Amino acid sequence: MLATFVVDLLLAIFVLVRYRVTRFGQAAGATLFLLAVFQFAEYRICTGSAADALMWSRAGFVAITLLPVMGLYLVSLLSRKPHFLRLGYVSAAAFVIYFLFVPKSITGAICGGNYVVFNASNDLYRLYGLYYWGFLLLGMWEALEKLSAIKRHTQTADVLKWLIAGYVSFMGPMGLAYLVFPETRDAVASVMCGFAIALALILSLKIVRSEEHTSELQSRTLISY
Repeated sequence: MLATFVVDLLLAIFVLVRYRVTRFGQAAGATLFLLAVFQFAEYRICTGSAADALMWSRAGFVAITLLPVMGLYLVSLLSRKPHFLRLGYVSAAAFVIYFLFVPKSITGAICGGNYVVFNASNDLYRLYGLYYWGFLLLGMWEALEKLSAIKRHTQTADVLKWLIAGYVSFMGPMGLAYLVFPETRDAVASVMCGFAIALALILSLKIVRSEEHTSELQSRTLISY
């Protein structure tokens, strides 16, 4: 957890320093920072007191709650079609408020060594799962839709392909683990964010770099006109 936190944080700093002038770079850096926050929260859960575990559980859930809508926002910057983005903002804000201020929303967490099991209320469990997986799948669908509309090879197409690969890099292994290893079903958030180290690497080393080239080409085209 600590090693993953360090990697995510260093990648976030790299992206925010190197690509901070673009909205895509800023959003990508923020996404990486949220992943780092969740990993650090897990580390503190496993090394701190019970009181610390509750506080960091809430902090971790706030961080991962923002991730699906951040992914959709990244896709919208490429597709120019902010489908359901406002709904995503409202939904994410509602869940953040819920996890921060409702006492029984999270009651603690259990450190399982390789992952953390969060003790969350069942009141909104299914609704939260619908929000989380729904907006992850929506982001992937938006990227696929935009990619299918591009009839020739472009930098934007390359960025979209890498973005789709980023989604698959953690959603695929999580789905497989969920089916094959029943014990992971109680730790979906922890296990999935562990797999998301692949997304962090793809996002920082391939996607943001390719998107910068796309922005530069678009800027040159506008200048030429």
